[in-house]
Amino acid sequence: MKLLFASSNYNKFKEIKDILKLHNIDLINAHTIDESEIIEDQLTFDENAQLKALTYARKFNRVAIADDSGIIVDQIKPLPGIYSKRYSGLGDHENNVKLLNVLENCENRSARFVCAIAIAFPDGKIFTYEGNLEGLIATTLKGGMGFGYDRLFIPKGQVATLGELSSEYKNLHSHRRQALNNFLEAKNEVIDYWRYTWQK
Repeated sequence: MKLLFASSNYNKFKEIKDILKLHNIDLINAHTIDESEIIEDQLTFDENAQLKALTYARKFNRVAIADDSGIIVDQIKPLPGIYSKRYSGLGDHENNVKLLNVLENCENRSARFVCAIAIAFPDGKIFTYEGNLEGLIATTLKGGMGFGYDRLFIPKGQVATLGELSSEYKNLHSHRRQALNNFLEAKNEVIDYWRYTWQK
């Protein structure tokens, strides 16, 4: 199975590709769409993932996969949420610093990463899957691994942030992995639609 990756985010591409290749699913990267052209104006991770996947699927007439993900912090929920990437209006480091400042002196630092995966067909059929990773927000930035809020997020049961933990750990336990696991458990429904409906 080959899926077109509906994003220009190389970090996400590599993470998802590394997971799916173990299941004989090849991820294809396409750079001919500027992802900024897709206005993520939906209200949930699920809806934004569907929007991106369907845009790519229809443009290239291929089955496409997209993810929309972010972090929800209980003290200020639903923020950063669907605005995680543009929380500060600048970049990853500034997003992290803003979150640290907002949570300064707050005892409740519980949070969760959320990932919605959408697989879209050019005819408009979409399958969606979700995954979560529970944890806490650290009081300082730690580690040099990962991207986004990884240097702030301590997974439940750990004392280190995702920025300190290995990529192997993240590929096994991340919210993105949980969403992909849900897809892989149900992938036959995607394959059946592909074979018997879309390609009929």
